[in-house]
Amino acid sequence: MINVLGIDTRIFDQVSLLEKNAYRMATNVFLVVLGISLLANGYMGLMLYSSWIAALVFALFFGCIQFSILRIALITLLSKPLAAEEIAPVATLSQPSAVITRWNALKKMTNRLRLSSLFRVLFVGLIALTISFPFCSLLMLPKALVIEESHRTELIKANMSNMNEIRHTHFPFHVFKELLPETGFEILLCISVCLVFAPLVLVARLRYHSKFEYLEKARQEMLKLVAIDYDETLEQCQYSLNKDFPSNTKELKELSIYADAPINSVFKNETKHTIGNKTAFNQFIQSIE
Repeated sequence: MINVLGIDTRIFDQVSLLEKNAYRMATNVFLVVLGISLLANGYMGLMLYSSWIAALVFALFFGCIQFSILRIALITLLSKPLAAEEIAPVATLSQPSAVITRWNALKKMTNRLRLSSLFRVLFVGLIALTISFPFCSLLMLPKALVIEESHRTELIKANMSNMNEIRHTHFPFHVFKELLPETGFEILLCISVCLVFAPLVLVARLRYHSKFEYLEKARQEMLKLVAIDYDETLEQCQYSLNKDFPSNTKELKELSIYADAPINSVFKNETKHTIGNKTAFNQFIQSIE
């Protein structure tokens, strides 16, 4: 069941019991949200067409779409960049410690508020609304039926010529509109939206909590795989170059301008290389010809 979030069980077995329970809780809440999504979409299909086939189609089709988007929003939080983010010191010793602490907290918060995070919250929010309105209407089913029947009766009185068509028409959005001002519906709506957001909040806590180790262990394992692939590729290329010996005696590892290959984020000699410098790049290409 933990695989719903794309958890690597081999690494998952290495973390503490507390962290395992936290991931299981996030998974269970996500599955509850998925069940609510199926109920809400099925009820929406039933409201529109009064058909159990329509309810089944709506539940499966829209449920799969919402499941995919919600899962993507969660699993993209369960990974870290391979290159560790290093925050350069921004304060001198002469500054008060309180200022340093506040600046670091602000810097940390700013790093988290990225465009991807805003899009993640936006999409989950839209899904939360599309799930919550029909689901809360289902919880207030007797009142929803009364509102729809009352609206149908009014339309029949106003349009005597289209009585048969109106009798077979349903008005889910009118029901939502009439239920929205009611306090009970508003409370249920808030609870439902918070429940849809709950897996995202739990996974975000797992990502940024300093005591949880799974993401860092997964990052280290991925680094090992990347390093193995990099070394194998380098050995194969070096083997091809060695065939031209003695005309070619270059060692590819020595030609690398980076000190942390294969991440390639730290230069061996910072003063001789500038990121984005076209001249330096051309000189480097010419040096290995």
